[in-house]
Amino acid sequence: KESIGDGHDAVPFFERTQTQKGPSIGAAFENQLIYESSVGKEEMPVTGLERMGNDLSIQQSPRARVRHRLSQLVDFSGLISESRYLDMDGLSDLLNALVEMIRDSSKSLNNTRASEGELASLPLSPASEAFAEILLCEIALKNRDRFAHVWENILCAHYNSRLTYRPGWGRQNSDSALSDTNPQHPETVALTPGIEKCVTGVLRLCIYASSRNTLASEVLSTLKVLHPPFGALHWSPQELNLDKHLAEGLWRVCRNVDGLSHINDEGWSGILGLLEWCASRGGMPSAQRVGSLAEDDPSLQAFRSLHLMLHAVELKDCVPFGVVRSIRSIVEAGERAQCPKLSIAGLDLLQVLHSRMESLAVFQNAATNPIGPDDSNGQYLLKYWLPTLEAIGEPAEKSRNGHVRQHALSLLTDALIDRHGRSIPATSLCDIMNTVCLHVAGRRIADLLRVRSGFGSDFDECLIELELCISLIFKPFLHHLKTLVSVEGDFVGIWISMLGIMSQLLGDDSVSSGDDDDVCRMTKELGSEHLRNAVMVLIAMGLITDDSNSRGEQQQESNGGGQDISSVTWAAIGSIGYCKPLVEEWRQSARESAMDNINPSQNVVNVNVGEENAD
Repeated sequence: KESIGDGHDAVPFFERTQTQKGPSIGAAFENQLIYESSVGKEEMPVTGLERMGNDLSIQQSPRARVRHRLSQLVDFSGLISESRYLDMDGLSDLLNALVEMIRDSSKSLNNTRASEGELASLPLSPASEAFAEILLCEIALKNRDRFAHVWENILCAHYNSRLTYRPGWGRQNSDSALSDTNPQHPETVALTPGIEKCVTGVLRLCIYASSRNTLASEVLSTLKVLHPPFGALHWSPQELNLDKHLAEGLWRVCRNVDGLSHINDEGWSGILGLLEWCASRGGMPSAQRVGSLAEDDPSLQAFRSLHLMLHAVELKDCVPFGVVRSIRSIVEAGERAQCPKLSIAGLDLLQVLHSRMESLAVFQNAATNPIGPDDSNGQYLLKYWLPTLEAIGEPAEKSRNGHVRQHALSLLTDALIDRHGRSIPATSLCDIMNTVCLHVAGRRIADLLRVRSGFGSDFDECLIELELCISLIFKPFLHHLKTLVSVEGDFVGIWISMLGIMSQLLGDDSVSSGDDDDVCRMTKELGSEHLRNAVMVLIAMGLITDDSNSRGEQQQESNGGGQDISSVTWAAIGSIGYCKPLVEEWRQSARESAMDNINPSQNVVNVNVGEENAD
C-alpha cells in the first residue's frame, strides 16, 4: 500500500489473473480516484433529489470516466507551461518518455498477445495515445527557443517512424503472429485517434516552422510522410480519410508567403507533394449543387494555395516548376466533379506559370550551373516548356466540357506561338509540333467530324472548336516556319501530317442544307483558306513549285530533299474534293513565283526605271 499525504491509505490497483475474474483495469483505477477524491469529505445526506441515469447512450466507459476525473485533478496546461523551466536534459527526458509510451503502445497494438489473461504489457487507450501526441506538440511549441534541438533529436524521428510506409515489414517479421495471420500485407497505419493527432502535430509544427528561417526546410520536408510514396496513410486497410484535414493544414502553411521565400528544395518537395496529393484526392461531386465543390474540398484548398503562391510577389521565381503536376491534378479534379470553373482556373494557373517560364529557366540554370554556357538555357527552357504544353493539351483533347476544351485550345495556340519557341533547339520544336500540336488538333477534328450529326443546338460551340483546331494547326506552323525548314526531314513529315488532317476535314465535296451542313460548309471554307495561305507562303519561299517545273525538282534535290514536297502537296490537294476547283489557281501562283525567282535582276531594273521616271 502507498500512503497519501493526509494519512489515509490509498486503495491498491486491482490485479487480475487468469483464474480470477473482476473489474477491468480502468474500473479499478476509477475506484482508486474516487476513493482518493472522497477522503476528508463529509457524506451528504440523501435528499431524494438524486437521479440515476440508465440511458446507455450517455454512459461512459471506465477509461473515459478516469480521463474526466484526471482532467479535474491534474493541471495539464500548467504542466505544459512549466516545461519552459526545465533544463535541456529534463525537457528531453520528458519528451522521450512520451515518445516511448506511444511507441510501446503501437507495438502492443500491432502484435497479438500470447494469451487473454496475460497483462505484461498493457497498451494505452486510443484517447490516451492521442493525448500523448497532443502533449508532444504543445510542449514543443511552448519551448520555441529550444525547438531546433527538440526537432532534430526527438520529434523528427518520432513522426517519421510513425507515419512512414514500410513495404518490407511483413517479410522481415515472417515468424511473428501477425505475419501468420496476414502475411501478404506490409505494415500499415491503424485507424486510431492517435494517428490523427500525430498528423495534426506534424501540420502544426510545419505551420510554425514556415515562419522561421533557420529550420523551415527541415520541418517542411517531413510533409512527405503524409502522402505516397513515403506516407503510410494511403495504404491503411481502413482507408484513413484525413484528406480535408491535410488540405486545411496545407493552406495554413502556404499562406505564409514570406516564410516560403526562404526554404530550399527539400522544403518545396514536401509542400508540392502534399499539394499534388490533396488535388488528386478532391473533386468529389456535390450532392446539393451540380457543377460545384464543397468549401472544404481538398482540390479547392489546393487551388487556393497554388493561386496564392503563383501570384505572390514574394515568391516570384521561387516556386519550383514541379508545381505543374499539382496544377494538372487540379484540372483533373474539375473533370471528376463536373466543375468546369475549377478546370478553367487550373488552366489559367498554367498560363501564369508559362508567362514566367523563361526567367524561371534562367534562374534555375544559374543556380545549378553558375558557370555554364548561355546556350544551355534553351535546354532548361525545353525541360519546363514541354510539360506545360502537355498539361494544357491534355484537357484540350480529353475534357468532356466544351468550354474547357475551347479554353485549352486557345491557350495551347498562344503558348506555341510565344517567344519560347525561338529559344529551344529546332529538332525539339519539330517534335512538339508532331506530338502536341498536330496530335491534339487531329484528334479533336476527327472526334467532331465523327459526331457531326449530333451538333444540334451546339452549332456555335462546335464551329468555335473547329476554328480553334484549325488555328492550332496553321498558326504555330507559319510562326516557326523558318526554324522548321532548317530540319528538312522533320519538316516534310510535319507538312504531310498537316495535309492528311486537312484531307480528312475537306475530303467530301457534297454539302447540303441544314444546320449540321452549315457547320461543315463554314468549316471547310475556313480550312481551305488557311491551307491556301500556307501553300502561298511556301510558294513564296520557293519550297513549293509547279511540279512540272524541272527547276523546282532540282531545287528540292539540292536542298537535301529525298521526298519532293511539291509533288506530295499537289497530289494531296488534288485528292481533296473541296479544293479541286482551286488547284489550278494555286498552280498559277506557283508558276508566277518561280518566274519571279528566275529573273530577280529584271525586277530590280524595272524598279529602278520606275524610280527615275518618278523623279
